[in-house]
Amino acid sequence: MVVVAILAALAAPNLREMIARVRLKTAAGDLHTSLFYARSEAIKRNAGVTIVPVDATDWSKGWSVQIQAGGTVLARQDPYPQIAVSTRNAAYVATSVPSVIFSGSGRETGGGGAGIAFVFTSPQSPTSPARCVVLDPSGRPKVSQDGNGDPSDGC
Repeated sequence: MVVVAILAALAAPNLREMIARVRLKTAAGDLHTSLFYARSEAIKRNAGVTIVPVDATDWSKGWSVQIQAGGTVLARQDPYPQIAVSTRNAAYVATSVPSVIFSGSGRETGGGGAGIAFVFTSPQSPTSPARCVVLDPSGRPKVSQDGNGDPSDGC
């Protein structure tokens, strides 16, 4: 019994880190999927499609994909309570991103053509590497992992 208790005590911190990494990966992957979906719907419909956060200042509370003209909701994303999401411009300077808008051509039109980055971090596990979802000016999203432990300079 003592051996099992010792092994559990040694494994608990590693398990906590693993759970935090999986949460970050899942949240970034969900935003990546929503961006691809919104872009493809904009191209398919030849109409504007918008991704709007539930809370204008906090993307971790969830978002919805909707048609820009009528506001018809195409998809919703649940919140991520143990994840922090910060938004940045192409130079990784903190900036507010109230929505992401795709035109009928599939280009992102709301970010001024410079690109947008979403940085996902775990407040419960600051040593877990951040995940970034970067939306380039052409409208294509990509996911990357922070390599140097400093999410403020990008992934």
